Amino acid sequence: MLKYLIGPVLTGIGYAAGSYYGADAEQLVHKSPTATYAALEQALDNMRTSGTTSFQGGAPVPYEIKVDRTPDQKLVVHLLFSGRQGAEADIDLVPQDGGNSTLLTTRIQADHAVLRPVLAGTDKAKLGYAPDWMFNLTFKPLLKQLAAQIEQGEPANLMGQTQADAEAQWESNLSDEQRNQVAQWRQYDATRPTTDPNADADQYMKGTGGSN
Repeated sequence: MLKYLIGPVLTGIGYAAGSYYGADAEQLVHKSPTATYAALEQALDNMRTSGTTSFQGGAPVPYEIKVDRTPDQKLVVHLLFSGRQGAEADIDLVPQDGGNSTLLTTRIQADHAVLRPVLAGTDKAKLGYAPDWMFNLTFKPLLKQLAAQIEQGEPANLMGQTQADAEAQWESNLSDEQRNQVAQWRQYDATRPTTDPNADADQYMKGTGGSN
């Protein structure tokens, strides 16, 4: 179950088109904040909140999921490994259309010092260095799926989509310019050394190049 909660964070697309439109992930849900909050809360309650990781090639590490709740307004999901917080997802619910709809805004922050040893030796090791804006971008397909489920009255499912489906849906919503940036990022990411992500990726997207 752990993989699916942090799928958009650690096992998702694995690339992004730029930090300037990855500051957060937003999705409009055509349901009230009360209904939207209840569906998200139920989805979180249905998940296993502790256990051990099972990333391929890595050593098992104890994990725990904690949730801070402000009814109808905010959910903060904390993901801990061996008692240390590796990532946090802040989910804000803002009324829209006179309270008939809800704008979900998610911001993900990662502690790379915690994630790197957890992912070391796995096929996701590079994502231990991924900048926060990449995590936010990869969360967008899951938000869109959750919104559709909530609007249709179905149980919200944090299992998410497959990686291939998430990539296809995410990329289909990009402009031609953004797709070109994705292609440039893929080429760059395939050859770059593993370095500090925020400085390296931001430098690259600004045109100054990454670390050698």
